[in-house]
Amino acid sequence: MKWSEYANLAQQSLEKFYLADTKEQFLNNFYPTENPEEDNKVFNYWWLAHLVEVRLDAYLRTKKQADLEVAEKTYLHNKNRNGGTLIHDFYDDMLWNALAAYRLYKATGKSIYLEDAQLVWQDLVDTGWNDIMGGGFAWRRPQMYYKNTPVNAPFIILSCWLYNELNETKYLEWAMKTYEWQTKVLVREDGFVEDGINRLEDGTIDYEWKFTYNQGVYIGANLELYRITKEAKYLDTANKTAAISLKELTEDGIFKDEGNGGDEGLFKGIFYRYFTDLIEETANKTYRDFVLNSCQILVENAKLDGYLLMGMNWKEKPSGKIPYSAELSGMIALEMAAKLE
Repeated sequence: MKWSEYANLAQQSLEKFYLADTKEQFLNNFYPTENPEEDNKVFNYWWLAHLVEVRLDAYLRTKKQADLEVAEKTYLHNKNRNGGTLIHDFYDDMLWNALAAYRLYKATGKSIYLEDAQLVWQDLVDTGWNDIMGGGFAWRRPQMYYKNTPVNAPFIILSCWLYNELNETKYLEWAMKTYEWQTKVLVREDGFVEDGINRLEDGTIDYEWKFTYNQGVYIGANLELYRITKEAKYLDTANKTAAISLKELTEDGIFKDEGNGGDEGLFKGIFYRYFTDLIEETANKTYRDFVLNSCQILVENAKLDGYLLMGMNWKEKPSGKIPYSAELSGMIALEMAAKLE
């Protein structure tokens, strides 16, 4: 099968395994689910942002209007369930949704999506930044002292996109300011990106939390600044982070298991999205081979009754209750493989 065919199959597999019986829930949080009411108590607002993105990936690949309609329907469902707005307690969740909104705007030209993305950006600027730990955006409103990569790096990406679209200097200024803080506080000399600082109000970095998605969004942030400024240092940094990610976080040509909390299921897919952007920018064959070879391992372990059930650990057959975050991660990876096909 071609990677585009695997990507199509992955899109179909999500509904096969996770489609919920209720309109409110949209997707069951787990497969298999014997007790949907219990399993679906949590509204995974940020997971659905990535479902919007991966449905949009399908549309950009197939050019089928039905795929775009599913992406828009997913976005509207998620926004409505969140009270008709993207504003939320978690700044990172807001940003994932804002990135999805901006991509929908570019695909459809509908101003509401751009307005949603701008609203999120302005809310972070107005309420999310403070001088604790020398600056940076907080993770969530009730924890203004805790700063992490999953907020600050996506904010840089969003700022760059808004700058490109609107040509207003405030967006680039905030991108630069945030990049300077992120790089100084949470990026090692070798380019590896740490998760966060001051979570326990003790000023320490969570060195034990080594996650793929932190590397991915920092690669994305560097790529966007490189494209705007044409300064080679940003592209060099993106490549450095990519190289250390593959060195430190993989085993036998595939990423190691990152945990079983549910959210971790999405981390690899986010890395693949921005890593593939780097591959398209640089035509790096080693990186391309990693994506395609690891996706081959993924699909071989995921095949089930003519569909793909993708688990938390791509190195083995999925088992137990699997969150749809993991299925989403695999979907993103296969869409990225199709882009490189």
